[in-house]
Amino acid sequence: MASGTALVARRLREAQESQSLDLSGCDLTKIPDAVYMMLKSVSVNKCTMASNMLTKIPPKFPTNFTSLTELDLSKNRLSQFPPDMHIMQNIRVLNLSSNDLADVPHFVYSLSNLQELFLHDNCIMSIDVSRLEDIEGLRNVNLQNNPISDDLKSQLQSCAFTVMLGNHITS
Repeated sequence: MASGTALVARRLREAQESQSLDLSGCDLTKIPDAVYMMLKSVSVNKCTMASNMLTKIPPKFPTNFTSLTELDLSKNRLSQFPPDMHIMQNIRVLNLSSNDLADVPHFVYSLSNLQELFLHDNCIMSIDVSRLEDIEGLRNVNLQNNPISDDLKSQLQSCAFTVMLGNHITS
């Protein structure tokens, strides 16, 4: 525990300088309050909390990280998100792969600057294709290794953005 705490503290100090927070592989089960205290006056642009054991994102996370352009929450155990995630309007790259998602989180559809979306290796069966198409700048969506129906795959293949399904790419 002490070495994990020291690692998080060191990475928080690095983030104060670089404006990029990397807490990947820290065995986190929740986001420590120190994250908000140490970075409250820092405009963090990139955040990765990949390869942890997070099951939820606290409600204060989105309001404290509104400047993010890249957010990587892959390889956790996430299945739901706080309602205010939609305020993170600067996100261009969002990685939610390898979590416990049954559908595309609702806030994703309201990220107007989103360009790349990684949702592979989840349990996603439900996608509102028309709402994804409404995100003008969306270029790439990775949905590999999800139990998506053939009908839904067909709808996705007609989208303007590039979609990765199974072992093939459609654009």
